[in-house]
Parts: sequence; structure tokens; C-alpha cells
Amino acid sequence: MADCTRCGRKLPAISFGSGGLCANCRQTEKDELQPGGHASQLISSWRSGPSVTMAIMGLNIAVYAAMVLNGVSAINPAYQDSIKWGALTGDFTFGIGHNAQPWRVLTSVFEHGGFFHILINMWCLWNLGRMAEQVYDKGTYLAAYLLCGVGGSLACLWWSPMAATVGASGAIFGVAGLLITTFWLGQLPIPRERTNAMLQSLLGFAGFNLFFGAAMPGISNSAHIGGLFTGLILGGLMAPSLTSDPRKSKGMRWLILAGAAAALVFVFHFLKTQALNS
Repeated sequence: MADCTRCGRKLPAISFGSGGLCANCRQTEKDELQPGGHASQLISSWRSGPSVTMAIMGLNIAVYAAMVLNGVSAINPAYQDSIKWGALTGDFTFGIGHNAQPWRVLTSVFEHGGFFHILINMWCLWNLGRMAEQVYDKGTYLAAYLLCGVGGSLACLWWSPMAATVGASGAIFGVAGLLITTFWLGQLPIPRERTNAMLQSLLGFAGFNLFFGAAMPGISNSAHIGGLFTGLILGGLMAPSLTSDPRKSKGMRWLILAGAAAALVFVFHFLKTQALNS
């Protein structure tokens, strides 16, 4: 007879539909996958209230719809239209011949270069964001998303400062990075085989899309790498807090996020000084 893949108990001779688990382990897994079941009930699931992921998606879609309704091409927006709606480019962002507009490091994260661009990004965000909201509280997740988006923008400004860049992919890669180091380093009360499976999926997503971005012209892989790197660091720093004292863990996460924000501000001013002096 087969053994339970989780606890090693002998399974009945007829155990179709068991997924290789005994009755006790099937019930335990069901309990662990309930909303808010992660990290010792510290965090509420995306199902238990308003979804941050859906709010972010709604804002992206609203910006895209507003652009199209104002005459911008739905498939391939012109350069000047992208700039008008907040695209990232070094000359405007750093103020090379213009007034500095540093807010573009964030507005560009909510603008997209056409229907297929936003469709692909929103599909990825839907899948990754829902997972992140089952691990981190909504405020932490939102702050991490925005910081990863800024990290991706800063990587673009370093690698190709004069190119016009738009899209949420840097922030989305950041969510993937956040989850990778969280599942790797965090001691979450969920089966290890499940976290390993999710890690493999996340690494596959990041690896495939980085390869695709390098092979395809017009894709800003620097944004992907910058966002991913930011997310990996944030996840690595915040993962231990998920199983610590709930009264201290949230404060620790916000301290880490504040430190990351300060570091990104420093990097921005460094890149701006380099650009203005070149």
C-alpha cells in the first residue's frame, strides 16, 4: 500500500482522489489554506476584505481607459502621448532642459504602451498579487509594490536614461521577488512541499520573462531586474517578521519599508547628479 506523502501513514488500498494524503493530512492542508491561515493568523487574506491587487489593477485600467478616451492610440501610443501621461524618461524626470519631474518614477508604473501590454501585465499581477496578499498584510504589500515599481524605474534611468519607459512590469517582478525570498527564508506554517512548488513556479516565471525580455526588442529588461532585485531584498528582510510577535512584526516591516524608501531616494539623487554632470 502507498504511504501518505506528508506524514508517512499507510493509505487504504482504495484511496482515489486523496492526492497522496491521508484523511488527517487532507484536513490539515484544508485548514492551512483557509484565508488568513498563514503566519499564525497574523495576516488576513485578500478574500477577507477589499483587495489591494484589484485596486491596483483598477487604477492601471483607469489610466489606460482615460488615455484612449482622450485620443491616445489603444495599441501603440505615440512618444509625445506617453510623455504627456507620465512616462519615465531621464530628461523630464531629472530636469535636463526642463523642470525636474521626479514623480515620473511612479506615474510610469501605472501607464501602459497599448492593449496587449496592459493585458499581459494585469494577468501577471492578478496571479502574483493574490498570492502576496495571502502572505503579507495589505499595507505592507501595497508599500512593497510601489517601492518595487520605483526600483524598476531607477534601474531604467541608470541603464537607458533617455528612453521613454512605461508599465507595471518592474513592480510585478518585484512582487515575484518578494515572494521568492519570503517562501525561501520565511518559516511559514504551510507544507514545505507546497512552498517548494510555489518557489519553482516563481523562479520559472522570473527566469522565462527575463529571457524573453532580453530576446525581444522594445522590452525594458532593466525595469524587470530592478524591480526583482528590490523585491528580493524586501522579502529577505521582512520574511523573519512573519512568524515573530505580531505586536512587533508589523512595526519591523514598516521600519524596513521606510529604510528601503530612503535608500531609493538616495539612489535617485545619485543618478540625477550623474545625469546632470554628464
